[in-house]
Amino acid sequence: MHYVCFHYEFEHDGDPDVECLAGGCPASGLSLLSRLLRTGGVDLSQAGDTVVPAILVLRALGYVIEQVGGRFSATDGSARFSAEDPVAVLGLVKLAEARRPWQATDAEIDDVLAEFDL
Repeated sequence: MHYVCFHYEFEHDGDPDVECLAGGCPASGLSLLSRLLRTGGVDLSQAGDTVVPAILVLRALGYVIEQVGGRFSATDGSARFSAEDPVAVLGLVKLAEARRPWQATDAEIDDVLAEFDL
């Protein structure tokens, strides 16, 4: 089997346009161009009209969506993401796909806190 086919079938989790941790990932170096092609010209703000599309995207990605009380969760195998609304859940999924490990280092935290009023 061709490596690219094998990789996307058995090794690559998440967005095929986002590089994963497997060595030799075919998506390596595609992130910026791919993102520009997918999001160029979009002007989007979180509001009530983004909730249903967020749920639809999560389902299309293979997640099972549940609402318990005031929280939403998306699960897929051993992965679980939970937040107060589906748009935030989708953001957590993207965070996990784009950054492994997802946590910030102390230096990164200091840099961001110096830049933003958080």
